[in-house]
Amino acid sequence: MKKSDTRKIQVLKYIVENYLNTGQVTGSKSLINTYDLDISSATIRNDMAALEQMGLIFQPYNSAGRLPTDRGIRVFVDYLMDDMTSYLLEDEVKNEEKTPGDIIDHTLYDLVSRLSNTTRELTFACIPSTGILQYTGVSHLIRKSKKYENIDLLPIVEIMENAPEFLDLILSLDIGQKVCAFIGDEHIGGNLKNTTIIVKKINIRGESGYLGIIGSIKMDYMFNIASLRQVL
Repeated sequence: MKKSDTRKIQVLKYIVENYLNTGQVTGSKSLINTYDLDISSATIRNDMAALEQMGLIFQPYNSAGRLPTDRGIRVFVDYLMDDMTSYLLEDEVKNEEKTPGDIIDHTLYDLVSRLSNTTRELTFACIPSTGILQYTGVSHLIRKSKKYENIDLLPIVEIMENAPEFLDLILSLDIGQKVCAFIGDEHIGGNLKNTTIIVKKINIRGESGYLGIIGSIKMDYMFNIASLRQVL
């Protein structure tokens, strides 16, 4: 790979990381100062222009800064994100004597609670065939909305409160055997165009279901994906 291409990839990584951490645009001077880059502002601006032509970043308003597109975040998640191989969640709570239905409800709630406490995100678990949906962590979503600007909570809360609609959404996604991330307009669109869903398949007492995280595109993908991998 050419040195200039390697540098563009690194610039994209820095822009996405800054956006996910702060929600703010990234300019050439801030990149050089933050990461102590031994290159000129003009070179960074040229790299940004090339990344913009590739549809990976964009200029949101009359500013020198750039933000990542959904496609840029996808490239980051698939290829540039550092791997966090493991994260220890709390020990699973043992089931007491309950009916099969109660055990499933209890197990799902235990899973979403532990995952939400770890990630500080809105988490969910569902079994579409039975119509069961458990979720928790709305308070975490509200706190994030105060940290970042332009986070629209209402579409996320509304769909979580409408179990049939949410279950239909989950079933419409192409969820493979590994943890999958669905980012904004790339897969979801509509009122959830600024939303990310990270999800995996689970099996509870022979019932097929899904466990995941739903929230703003501005989230800690590395930590959240690693945490979800550790469950079940």
